[in-house]
Amino acid sequence: MAEVMTNLSLKQIEEKFLVSTKTGFLIDCSMVKFPECWSPFEEIAAHLKQYVEEKSIRRKIEELNGHLCIPEDKLQQLCLHKILTFLTSGYVWQDGENDVPKRLPRCVAVPLTRVSDALGMKPILSYPSMILANWQKKDMNGPFDFSNLNAMYQTPGGNGAEWFILTHVIIEQRFAPAIKAVIDAMKYSTEGQADDAALVTALNVIPNVLSEMCETFKKINGGVEPAHFYDNLRIFYTGWGGGKEPLPEGLIYEGVYEDVPKPMKGGSAAQSTTLQVLDAALGIEHEGEEKEFLDEVRDYMLKEHSDFCKYMRNESSVRNYVEHCENLDVKMAYNKCINAIQSFRKLHIHKVVQYVTTPSRRENRNMQVEAIRETGTGSTPYLQFLNQINKDTDACILPE
Repeated sequence: MAEVMTNLSLKQIEEKFLVSTKTGFLIDCSMVKFPECWSPFEEIAAHLKQYVEEKSIRRKIEELNGHLCIPEDKLQQLCLHKILTFLTSGYVWQDGENDVPKRLPRCVAVPLTRVSDALGMKPILSYPSMILANWQKKDMNGPFDFSNLNAMYQTPGGNGAEWFILTHVIIEQRFAPAIKAVIDAMKYSTEGQADDAALVTALNVIPNVLSEMCETFKKINGGVEPAHFYDNLRIFYTGWGGGKEPLPEGLIYEGVYEDVPKPMKGGSAAQSTTLQVLDAALGIEHEGEEKEFLDEVRDYMLKEHSDFCKYMRNESSVRNYVEHCENLDVKMAYNKCINAIQSFRKLHIHKVVQYVTTPSRRENRNMQVEAIRETGTGSTPYLQFLNQINKDTDACILPE
């Protein structure tokens, strides 16, 4: 068993890595206020759907003044990243794959890249800005569910955009108890602190958490119709570059990167920290292209969350301990975790087939989003990637 390099308390972990045992990786930005100079940007983001439908979004963005100072406060920076990336998505994909601009105006490109650098993130709409920092409760004392939540900003594409966002917000919140569980599991499988009973208790939390995440995921059908998601919503979560039309080399961010096109991956569930943390804590390994992709998408996470994944991968000896443990209860609890992760990943595959594969085969599908027909918004051949990730998870079951 390896010794823990840094004995961080749960409170220290929450503060250092911006995680919470109540809200998981969600960041509450609902009360953040900006200086008045950013109001024009906020106004356009708040009416993004309307301006895209009116085909006026590009003109309105090009009229903005981007010569502004980036705030120093972390939450303000994250909110600014959210606003600027929603504007970028609307600007680029206003007409689907038709007449796509090759350049993002300086007034958005410069502040966006600056705030992205400050956060250690990428200048594109990604999971942290679209999901983790994009929610607010209607009643602060009310439940954390669809009836009591709003998305602060929505992508264009009509009905279903908010429900899609909130489904993922609630999934993230349901993960929260697993934060303490993985920290406890790591602690009680470490030399000098090993405790089989406490380890089993910690591990038993994880299948229950994943079950609640699955139940929430299934509710996506209640507000997002598959064909509508494929035809109207999905394009706004898409990246550019990688040889993929209509921006095979990437997007030019005017005034930065020497005006050379930059490829960027679009927002995807792989940018959620939840399963990457479980993989790291429980010793689930991936190889080849799948590992490369998962490593790369951590650059699209909030830096603190990416660092938390690295911390768990470096410090956790859970799998090694369980492999050498003679206590059958410990092995059974560990395998239940692996089975629960596999169940969630199978559900994800089912939803991808339902919302992407099946709609993509319709004769009357939207032909203006054809370039992303065979790939995920994160630029991977999505079914191949998801199936291999699931196989890797299944391979981690230990003999009992």
